[in-house]
Amino acid sequence: MKKPLFALMTVFVMLIAMLPAAAGAAGTMTVQEAIDNNTGNGTVTGYIVGHTISGSNYNTKAPFSNDFNIAIADSANETDPAKILPVQLPSSFRAQFGLQTNPDMIGEKIVVTGQLTAYFNVPGLKNPTAITVDGAEPGEPDPFEGIEGLRIHDIQGESHTSPYNLKNVKEVEGIVTHVVDGSNFYMQDDQPDDNEKTSEGILVYKPSHGVRTGDAVKVDGQVKEWVLDGYAEKLQTDLTTTEINSQNGNVVVQSSGNELPEALVIGKDIFPPTDVIDSDGLEEFNPDVDAIDFYESIEGMRISLEDPTVTGPQKYGELPVITEQVEGKNYTKEGAPLLTADNQNPERMFIQLQDRNFVAKTGDQFEGTVTGVVSYSFSNFKILVNDDELPALNEREFTPETTTIEKDDEKLTIASYNIENFDASDATKRDKLAKSMVENLGSPDIIGLVEVLDDSGMKDDGTVKADGNYKALSDASVKFGGPAYEWTEIAPQDKQDGGVPGGNIRVGYLYNPERVTLAEGEKGDQTTAVGYEDGSLTLNPGRIDPTNDAFRSSRKSLAAQFDFNGEDVIVIANHFNSKGGDEPLFGRNQPPTLGSETQRLKIAEVINGFVSDIESKNEDANVVVLGDLNDFEFSAPLQKLKGEELTNLIETLPANERYTYSYQGNAQVLDHMLVSNRLADQAEFDIVNFNSPYMEEHGRASDHDALVAQLDLNAQQEPEEPKDFDLSILHTNDSHAHVEQYPRLVTALDDLRKPNSLLVDAGDVFSGTLYFRQYLGLADLSFMNDLNFDAMTFGNHEFDKDSNILANFIKEMKFPMVSSNVNVTADKDLSPLYKDEIGDPAEGGKIYPAIIKEIDGEKVGIFGLTTPDTSFLANPSEDIVFEDVVESSNATISMLQEEGVNKIVVLSHLGYGPDQDLAEEVDGIDVIVGGHSHTALKEPTFVEKDEPTLIVQTGEYLNNIGNLDVTFDPDGVIKEYKGELVPLANYEKDPEAEAKVQEFKAPLDELMSEVVGSSDVPLNGERADVRTKETNLGNLITDGMVAKANESVKTHIAFQNGGGIRASIGEGDITLGDVLTTLPFGNNLVAIDLTGEEIKQALEHSVSAVESGEGRFLQVSGIKFKYDVNQPVGERVWSVDVKTDNGFEKLDPAAMYTVATNAFTADGGDGYSMLKEAKDDGRMTELFQVDFEVMTEYLEKNSPVSPELEDRIVQEVKQDDPGDGGGDDGDGDDDGHGGWGDQIRDIIKKLKNWLCKLLGVCGRP
Repeated sequence: MKKPLFALMTVFVMLIAMLPAAAGAAGTMTVQEAIDNNTGNGTVTGYIVGHTISGSNYNTKAPFSNDFNIAIADSANETDPAKILPVQLPSSFRAQFGLQTNPDMIGEKIVVTGQLTAYFNVPGLKNPTAITVDGAEPGEPDPFEGIEGLRIHDIQGESHTSPYNLKNVKEVEGIVTHVVDGSNFYMQDDQPDDNEKTSEGILVYKPSHGVRTGDAVKVDGQVKEWVLDGYAEKLQTDLTTTEINSQNGNVVVQSSGNELPEALVIGKDIFPPTDVIDSDGLEEFNPDVDAIDFYESIEGMRISLEDPTVTGPQKYGELPVITEQVEGKNYTKEGAPLLTADNQNPERMFIQLQDRNFVAKTGDQFEGTVTGVVSYSFSNFKILVNDDELPALNEREFTPETTTIEKDDEKLTIASYNIENFDASDATKRDKLAKSMVENLGSPDIIGLVEVLDDSGMKDDGTVKADGNYKALSDASVKFGGPAYEWTEIAPQDKQDGGVPGGNIRVGYLYNPERVTLAEGEKGDQTTAVGYEDGSLTLNPGRIDPTNDAFRSSRKSLAAQFDFNGEDVIVIANHFNSKGGDEPLFGRNQPPTLGSETQRLKIAEVINGFVSDIESKNEDANVVVLGDLNDFEFSAPLQKLKGEELTNLIETLPANERYTYSYQGNAQVLDHMLVSNRLADQAEFDIVNFNSPYMEEHGRASDHDALVAQLDLNAQQEPEEPKDFDLSILHTNDSHAHVEQYPRLVTALDDLRKPNSLLVDAGDVFSGTLYFRQYLGLADLSFMNDLNFDAMTFGNHEFDKDSNILANFIKEMKFPMVSSNVNVTADKDLSPLYKDEIGDPAEGGKIYPAIIKEIDGEKVGIFGLTTPDTSFLANPSEDIVFEDVVESSNATISMLQEEGVNKIVVLSHLGYGPDQDLAEEVDGIDVIVGGHSHTALKEPTFVEKDEPTLIVQTGEYLNNIGNLDVTFDPDGVIKEYKGELVPLANYEKDPEAEAKVQEFKAPLDELMSEVVGSSDVPLNGERADVRTKETNLGNLITDGMVAKANESVKTHIAFQNGGGIRASIGEGDITLGDVLTTLPFGNNLVAIDLTGEEIKQALEHSVSAVESGEGRFLQVSGIKFKYDVNQPVGERVWSVDVKTDNGFEKLDPAAMYTVATNAFTADGGDGYSMLKEAKDDGRMTELFQVDFEVMTEYLEKNSPVSPELEDRIVQEVKQDDPGDGGGDDGDGDDDGHGGWGDQIRDIIKKLKNWLCKLLGVCGRP
């Protein structure tokens, strides 16, 4: 419940408001008290006695030199400087209180609230938030017109933009909770609503407002969405803050000293999302899912953090914190969350401090509760606090970390170190850096340095050389017991490589001449590209393609060749362009555009090409690529750089050790070291975290941590014998929104998952239950994401809804969608998600024709296929094309094979029969994970070929999980296999997953009350009737089956077993709950081709046990038949007419008819063996629509309905000559059935229908 204590607090606040106003003055102090206790925030009463010139010199008479300050004392005649308090005047107060403008203010008694701190080097008051003349009576409010009666939550609304934006509002009430400055304050409603999506707090802008925390106010003004403090591009990138601009309105204080509204406790009262910042491009406001919406829903409100832990060093007054660690996430040893490919840790919050010198490091923890108001600035939500109210900070004990690598003289040690805009003029930093190289890094043989400035530092004087800086580091190294390093670099052209203007930032090398030598060669220049010929660099050192546009305004990569113990090693130092230009995570554009990534991709391509050229000419070359690459190990630029030639040593470390930098409370990797694959297995690697978790006050030397590797250049790689490869494939298909099964799937996967495994889905997650109707697949996807599915393909039902629904689903996928034959390039919603390339690696939330998964060093290709019948089975847009399955498969397999893939898995939503055809017709497929036909293959189908294919499929509804183990030989040919279906019923439900299911289930009760149609008559579904006679509800259901089936196949006939109808429906509105109560089994619609004789057999079976009222009794559409219960079983049906294009005609035993029915009956349920035989004979067509949706759709299209009894089923004594089954043969003769008899029966029927409507009993027995 939102804000559970507010009801009690409301009563308390009302009582407080009734106290005399003087009670609010209890918190004021005298000037002398403010001088004696000059710390924290306070409210001081005193007389204006003059203007401050210095801490001991005050001007007490006009003229005054400016309006920047005043001086106050306890006596209007005070002249003793020791008893005078200087008060700073920000611009918002100068017009009213500045003495140059208002010299007659001398002698006035005022009350001022602000920060008690030194001013003019004596006790003073700065940053005042309120100044009023003591005893002044508030004037009458200015006349103002606006919307009245609104509460703050009405103004905030369920959105990032107020529904009252740019409208005037009047007398909006609130309690002042935080005074920002003399012009801005936050207030909060003490009478909240119960809507979790609407905030109760708001910012008010009113110059010289004069309010104090605890004031109850009424505010007039204009509602605005305002961008607060931010970077230069803030109007394009940042979220707005909802405010009431009262500059031309009124702020009227009703009472003072009120209790503040109770703060919501994070983790107890409210829970920030921990996975997703935004899931829908800000199209839907869902604070329970999207963190950006969650923080918006508490904008301007008071919140509390209990014992928060610091997750990054304080910077700019911002202190990132978390309240607790989230199960399943990785954290650094200091306690910071790690940035990953699919989680930016949105639960991080930022305490905004007034003190920018506040000292805190990662892992420190507040001993108590931090309370503040939620604001937004500089692209992030912030918590505004009063520093003096913060609890004590418990500082984590630490010893600066040193490398764990034990040096081996026979091995080479290399480091990468960003030394943060270094120039030797800062002796303290110089010594810190040199000391860290020696003591923390162990004096590496080669150090690749990043961010070395020129010798004049940040002075823009044309200097480009940096020899003095290198020498200073070398000399300092010796001072701390390290080697006398030599250095090499190529100075940049002046102001061409970005960074600090005039600083000429660059990369370079320190190397220990006692251990390594710089290989002989001509030193390169600023513009000549280095190459590799005859085993050596053509320039040493040399810049890599320095005039390539990829390096525009960025640092040029520098290659240098060193000799170590007779072995050559080529080191490439880099400093890729920064992430400046990327949109913020919590910005107005979602998902944020990574504008800077394009250039890094280009640079990565250049460097990878250079390495490829070296290795193509010398397969034994030793290459090391290092530096600050300004991107993450999982990013596209790093994958492009790594290619096939290099191994990123970052990825060899455990996940919780992968960080070199702290940014906004996330530990992350920006610095990397990649080596030739041949060096990777023997490499020792360490990230030494002695900088990034700390501030300079803790002794850090740079903002980046350093990397160290020890490499064995003499290690001989034994050629590996080709070996077999074991792969486990866990698979699902046709789950159809059976969300309730996921808790068992979680437990099953914990049991079945192996190290070399894939988890894939063959489509049709959409449609089938209320979960889909409510969540449009996102409930299922929440579990699939948590379970780390590797890929899925489209099922036909994924196209049941409009493309934007499917696009929203895909955007939320943390794994890729694969489809080689569904062309979505012309679809406006899906085309932006399509990537016309092999995904290697693949991004979540994208569509690929195929992807490559690397498992234990082996490449496995995965592509998808969807039945072309989707064009009529579902509702795809006209812009989506379903292409030929065989042609698409052959083309995709060729692409995968060109990438060196010889193990290929197809996710097929074609159906079991087409899967068998595919396996026969297309070479190169190893495993087909099937779906669509809902076939439960208890063991894999083995298709014998030179390179055989396995086909698997699990059935439906997550009743089973498929478990396939395959062994491939070195050529990628299946050697051994074992597969099984594992019933999920064998597993207990995972408690956490079950709790999540219950959360999803809760809103379904409301959905059950959704009206989907109406009936003018009661609909008879009584058990005794639907199992013995025609009912109007049975007619309605079967008519709906015919209507739906005709969208795919042509038919006039439908069968519905009476046992599948479980309730009547009353006259009037029909709800979804009514439909589900009537048809509770979720049977799918099918069409089956039956001969007239088989229809006759089915009808005989229908009435074979009518006396006992069994569920086999059929309700029908498109058939009229008569039976005699007195006849022997199997001989009771004596007249059958069937509907054709020509109307009703006599049943032809030899003719073939298409009948719509449910899958239960078609599979032989209720004893319909003749239907089962037709199905097994291949005469059944799956229509893939669940029965309750068929009925719902029919009601939505045809309401109000009023079905009647139509003599479709008549129990009548058998006549000797049934003739043509009761129809008219057109010859004008009676034939024993026409004439008066039929006319009388017709009159009786019409009279019966008229009476039942009149009496309201239609359809009842």
